[in-house]
Amino acid sequence: MIPLPRRVPPSGDDRGSLSTETVLLAPVFLLFLLFLVGAGRVVEAQGEVNGAARDAARAASVERTQADAEDAAQEAAGTALSGECEPRVDLAGTNWRPEGVVRVEVTCSLNLDFLGFGAAKEMKGDSVVRLERFRRVEVLNP
Repeated sequence: MIPLPRRVPPSGDDRGSLSTETVLLAPVFLLFLLFLVGAGRVVEAQGEVNGAARDAARAASVERTQADAEDAAQEAAGTALSGECEPRVDLAGTNWRPEGVVRVEVTCSLNLDFLGFGAAKEMKGDSVVRLERFRRVEVLNP
C-alpha cells in the first residue's frame, strides 16, 4: 500500500483573512445599499411631485375663475400627495384669458429621516396646460 501524502496546514499568514475582509467590507456594502434606497426614494418622490403638478394644472384649467382654479389646484395637489407632504402650489405664469395657459409649480419637502441622515430634500414639479378652448373664462383684468 502506498502511503498518502500528509496535508500540510496552511501558514498562519492567511488565517482569518476572510473574516477581516468581511468586517471591513460589510459597512461599505451597507452604505451603498442605503444610498441606493435613498436615491430610489428621491426618484420616486420626484415622479409623484410631477404627477401632482400635472393633476393640479389639469384641475385648474377646467375652472371658470382664477380663484376657483387656485383652490382646485391646491386640492388636486393635496390629493395626489396625500400623506407624503404638504404641497405648496404656485400658479405664477398663468395666462388667465380665453385660450391661455395654466402654469402650476408644486413644491414639496421630502423627509429622508428613515435613512438616518435627518435631512430633507426640496422637490419641485411643474406643468403647463392650455385652458379649455370652448369654456367661458371670467377675466378679472381685461
